[in-house]
Amino acid sequence: MKRLLGFIFAAAAMSLSLGAVADEGSTMRAVRVQTADVGAYVEQLKEGNKLIHNVDERFTLRVWQATFAGESTGSVVVAIVYPGSFGEFATAWEKVAGDPAVKAWLDGLSAIRTIVSDSIYTEHPL
Repeated sequence: MKRLLGFIFAAAAMSLSLGAVADEGSTMRAVRVQTADVGAYVEQLKEGNKLIHNVDERFTLRVWQATFAGESTGSVVVAIVYPGSFGEFATAWEKVAGDPAVKAWLDGLSAIRTIVSDSIYTEHPL
């Protein structure tokens, strides 16, 4: 009985600590770009997403194009989301960006897009 209670308390403590980690939120890098060929750029992002996942599958890559945004209509924003703090994001991204295949892919993107802005956002979970 004592052993069972110890196990129950340990499981409860672990679930609380996991909940606290999950409540920390995510970190997102938002990169706004200009590109003459959105379709070709999205295809390149699909390839890059696979390369990134080969190094760290916790990253999520998403892309949006503004359709109702005044002077920004047509602009493209790429979000790179990581489930963790800014420090964890930075450490994981350093590893990803250091991968030779990812590095070559990132270097090649400059031929089809220009970065307009590059920002880091930290989530505040609700």
